[in-house]
Amino acid sequence: MRKQTGFTLIELMIVVAIIGILSAIAFPAFKTYQERTHRNEHCKTPLLEIATLLEEFHGLNQKYPAALVTGPLSMGGNSIPYETSKGDYTYKIVAGPTGSLDSSFVLSCTVATGVDEDCGDLSYDNYGRKGTVGGNGTRTVEDCWR
Repeated sequence: MRKQTGFTLIELMIVVAIIGILSAIAFPAFKTYQERTHRNEHCKTPLLEIATLLEEFHGLNQKYPAALVTGPLSMGGNSIPYETSKGDYTYKIVAGPTGSLDSSFVLSCTVATGVDEDCGDLSYDNYGRKGTVGGNGTRTVEDCWR
């Protein structure tokens, strides 16, 4: 009698089940990592870049600009050059706690509906305070800014 080689059906089913379990565990972790990367790239980094430009503008003009504009680098007038949106993210400047852009600002990064629902919109002010608005409440401000 000849010896048979190969895998039995049970062995193949066990391998498929193990792959399925590993995929079920890995996919949510990958999705979370992907969302965090997008938030860093399209929301957090631009807010910090804009804040740096705002402080530079404030140093030159003793007030914060009222708007972001797309265009050549020019710190004159009442605006700074920066794209107002990137993909699903939109940026804006509003007056901070003092109520005047002469002395304070709050930057916000608004996220399109259905994108990054855990954190929602991010905010950053002239005092370096970080915040979140909206979101489904499953993450803390520290988690969203990590």
